[in-house]
This record gives sequence, C-alpha cells and structure tokens, in this order.
Amino acid sequence: MQTFWQNLRYALRMLENNPGVTVVAILTLTLGIGANTAIFTVAYATLLAPLPYPHSERLVNIWSSLQGHRDVVSTGDFIDWKRQSSVFEDLNAWSPSDFNVATQERPEDIEGMEVTPGYPQMLGNPLFLGRNFVPEEGVAGNEHVVILSYRLWRRLGANAKIIGQKMQINLEPYTVVGVLAQGTADRRDWELIVPLVFKTEQLSHDAGNWFVTGRLEPGITIKQAQAEMDAITANETKEYPKTNQGRSAIVVPFKNDRFPSDRQLTLWLLLDAVGFLLLIACLNVANLLLAKGISRQREVAIRASLGA
Repeated sequence: MQTFWQNLRYALRMLENNPGVTVVAILTLTLGIGANTAIFTVAYATLLAPLPYPHSERLVNIWSSLQGHRDVVSTGDFIDWKRQSSVFEDLNAWSPSDFNVATQERPEDIEGMEVTPGYPQMLGNPLFLGRNFVPEEGVAGNEHVVILSYRLWRRLGANAKIIGQKMQINLEPYTVVGVLAQGTADRRDWELIVPLVFKTEQLSHDAGNWFVTGRLEPGITIKQAQAEMDAITANETKEYPKTNQGRSAIVVPFKNDRFPSDRQLTLWLLLDAVGFLLLIACLNVANLLLAKGISRQREVAIRASLGA
C-alpha cells in the first residue's frame, strides 16, 4: 500500500507539472466516453432492455405471410389459429383505431385500440382502477365498455369514482370499467382500448385486418411455435384454397418487431461509430503518453541507475 500511495502521489505530481498533456488527455477521453455513454443508453433502452411485461420473452407476434411478405390476419385465420394451436397460452387480435370522445370541454379525436378481451391480461399491464375485460364483453351487445390509460384519465379530470360511469365514444355510451396504471401504457400512442367484436360479414378468411399477438406456453420455443403454425396454415390452404393459397404464418418475438428495421440498423451503426471514436481517443492518448515517455528517457535512465 505504501508503494501504491507513492506511485499515486507521483502520478498526480506529473499531471500537475504537465497541464497541457493532462487537459488534452482528459478532454479526449471525455469525448470518447461521453459519446459512447449517450448512444449506448439510447440503444440499450430501445433495442436491448427487456420489455416491461411479465415474462416478456414469451410474447410473440404472428403475421400472415403471402408469398414471403408479411400481411395482416383475416378473422377466419385468427379464429382457426386460436382454436387449433396448443403452443400459445393465449392468442389475441387487435387493431389501432381512432375514436371521437366527448370530453367536458369539447369532443376529441383520440387514438385507441380494439382488442379481443384477453389482450390486456395477456400483456400484464397493471390496473390503477377497476378491472380488465371479461370474455362476455367480446360478444356483440356487450362490447360498450372501455379501459382508459392513466394519461387520458388525468386529462379527463382524474375522477377517482369514474369506474361504472358512462362516457360518449363515437356518439355511443360506453361504460368505464378500468384505468391502467401509470407507466408503460402512457408511452404508447393509444389512450383507450375497447373490446373487439367480429361482425358477421368479417367471419371469413378473406375479411379482417387484424394484428395478432400471443404468449407462448412455458418452455415452448419460437421454433416449436413456428412448426405448429406451419402445420395449421398448410391445413387451411387445403381447406380454403381460394383465399389461403400461398399463405402461411410467421412467428416472431414481440420485442422490437414493430420497430422499423432501418432505425434499428441506424442505432447499431451509431453504436459502432462511437465505439471507433472511443478507440481513436484511446489511441491518441496512448500516443501522447508514449511521446511524453520518450522525452523522459534520460530521467528514467537516471532513476533506474539509482534503483528507483
């Protein structure tokens, strides 16, 4: 420890005696480390951090595929997938939609989602008030219920007794049954969700424009899920050749699936670029110290001869 403190004091004296070298080295390393920290923070939060859902690694999106190109899912396909699959703990359809909501001040156009009733429970978003949808609310005539985001609830007046009250949505009365807890949902574009009810004319394999999200059973891999979906869609092709010829399904992780691939690539390239910037900064500091060391050859030789 005595040698360590002696070396530390000597290093500090050398830094003080060479302020130009010290300032250049510190600024160079600060630039490299600062840029890396900033970009890595963004990349980690966007690409690498686990999703804020329980067992998020089991969440997947299932796309319809037409000749290798992703497509939305028809109502008939979704119903078949949900009925025939065994690898999913739950499977739900959803679609973004715009809603006209009558607020106390004026009507507002608000972004929301239509979801099959099991969707909120499947994601595991906690509730601040009320309850989630129940299966019966996915039946025509029972679907006029709504769950609000915490952000919208605050904007509507933060009424703690809002559960059970009516609000006008698309000129029809809806009953508020739940308010999501503050957090993840408030960072999304949508601010309310209502049950998705399939109309009679949509109950076919060539109607419906749904996105499908599922939660895998524990221990099931995406590869196993893909194999089962390949078998189900192959049977659909035989049973419904007119609408399903050339169609299959693609199972992909939920994480980053809807984040544009070009933006993901941009973030990775930025991370690589700042990594090289840090490498260059370290090389510059190393060269600076090497040059400084060469200029001290005589001093070092004297110290070595004296046993230092």
